[in-house]
Amino acid sequence: MHVIIVGLGGIGQNLARIAVSEKHNVVVIDTDPKKCSNIVTKYDLISVNGDATSTTILDEAGISEADVVISTTSSDAVNLMVMLQARDKGVKYLRTIVNEPEHIEIFKKAGITIHKNPDAIVAEDIYNNMLRPGVNDFVMLAGGKAEIVDIIIKDGTHAAGKSIKDMGLPANVLVIAVERGDEVIIPDGSTVLQPGDSVFVFIRRNLVDRVFNMFSVGSLVR
Repeated sequence: MHVIIVGLGGIGQNLARIAVSEKHNVVVIDTDPKKCSNIVTKYDLISVNGDATSTTILDEAGISEADVVISTTSSDAVNLMVMLQARDKGVKYLRTIVNEPEHIEIFKKAGITIHKNPDAIVAEDIYNNMLRPGVNDFVMLAGGKAEIVDIIIKDGTHAAGKSIKDMGLPANVLVIAVERGDEVIIPDGSTVLQPGDSVFVFIRRNLVDRVFNMFSVGSLVR
C-alpha cells in the first residue's frame, strides 16, 4: 500500500517504522526539516518537508496514489484539513488522532475514523488502575456506556475456584475470554476460574464497580 503519514512526533515515527517493516510504500510529511532529514536515515521511505494542509505538499507526497492517509499532528485543525483534502482526492482509508475531546463530534460528522489522544488514553488507564488495582487493562465502548475489562484473578478472592455460572454475575455481563498461561479459553458457564487467570469481561458502565468487586474481593459484594 501507499501510506502517507502526516506528523513526525512519537506516534508518526512509530507508525512509519511499522509500515516500512511491513513493506508498504511510506511517505511522511512534517514541517520540521530536521525530523524529515533524520527519519530517512533510519527507514526506507520518502519524507516531504512542508505544511500538509497545502495541496502542493500533498500532491508532492503522492496523495492521488495513496491508499491510506494518517494524520497525527498536535493540531486538530491541521488533522481535519488533511483528512478532508485526502477524502476529496478519493483516498480510501483515512485515520487521525483527535487531541481535544470537544472536537470529536466535528470529526465524526465529517465521517472520519478517529483515535483518541494517546496522552488521554494513558491518563485514563492510570486513573482506572488506581481505582481498580486488579484491572490489567480496559477498553471503553459506545462512548463509555460499556467496557471490556481485563481482570487478574487472585488467590483468595470470590472468583478463584468458582465456575462462571456460580459467580452470580448480573445480566448484561459476559465473560468473553480467559487467558491462562499461553492458552486462551473461550469460556462457558462451567469454566472454573483459577488464580492467575486473566479474565476479559464485557460490562455495562453502571455495573463496572459491582462486577469488579465480585471478581476481586474475598467475599461477594452485592
